[in-house]
Amino acid sequence: MKEESPLTEEKTSPLLGFICAVLMAGIWAGFIVVSRLGALSPLTIYDMAALRFGFAGLLLLPATYLWWPRHLSLFQILVLAGGTGVPYVLLAYTGFLFAPVSHGGVFINGTLPIFATLITVVWLGSRPSVQTWIAIFVILSGCALTAFAKDGFGNLNSLIGDAFFMTAAFSMAVYMPATRTWTVSLKELLAMVPIVNAVLFIPIWWLFLPTNLAASPMEDILIQMIYQGLGPSILGLIFFYLAIKHLGTTPTAAIVAVVPTIASLAGIPILQETPVPLEWIGMFLVTTGIWLTLRAD
Repeated sequence: MKEESPLTEEKTSPLLGFICAVLMAGIWAGFIVVSRLGALSPLTIYDMAALRFGFAGLLLLPATYLWWPRHLSLFQILVLAGGTGVPYVLLAYTGFLFAPVSHGGVFINGTLPIFATLITVVWLGSRPSVQTWIAIFVILSGCALTAFAKDGFGNLNSLIGDAFFMTAAFSMAVYMPATRTWTVSLKELLAMVPIVNAVLFIPIWWLFLPTNLAASPMEDILIQMIYQGLGPSILGLIFFYLAIKHLGTTPTAAIVAVVPTIASLAGIPILQETPVPLEWIGMFLVTTGIWLTLRAD
């Protein structure tokens, strides 16, 4: 499904969009594993967010002056900055306090194409095909299996984490059509997203929120600061923007949804979190739903 937007008049390259979406998937898989590592470290989730956006905002400070999007309203800036910013990462980080990597991959990225499709229906007036709705059902089935994999009624902690993951996915799904309908350039996103989050969040974190930064190993601090700041906040933003522009919202969300499998495989040697059989089946169903979404008209 390709929704209409102001960007559809520009020349696009589906191949470039596909490559960027795959690179984005790799970065997000790393984000899931690194975020789970951070949640298991002495750092608080607020420390992790401050390190991420403080480092990214500092690196892109010259861009803020050169490329600031002066045509956007304050509301539009806050929506765009929040969709991949502090609200999104705090929801995701909180989820990792309760649930393992396999759940984070499935519920953040697996539900992303579902929310993206529903939002484009409401916002852009698009009409998903029957195959898209079938794909959504398959993805939901995979998520349900993952949620209830540990025992017949689901583990309470994991269910709490899953709820946070899905809310994070919704935040990201709002951001995706916003970048298309509000005619925001990549330079403007780079100038706006990291610095807005840093300026709004870091003073609140420093003055009011719990921190364990001083007692945390330097290794944990550097991992969160460098990977989160450079990966999802800068490189991920670039690849995400280009994928949405050249491929479209729903196909991009669908390709990025392969992250559950990548993250779960990486979590086995790094975190010693091995998915149980029902979780593997759930990931297979999510991947099948992704394929159906990509094949949908």
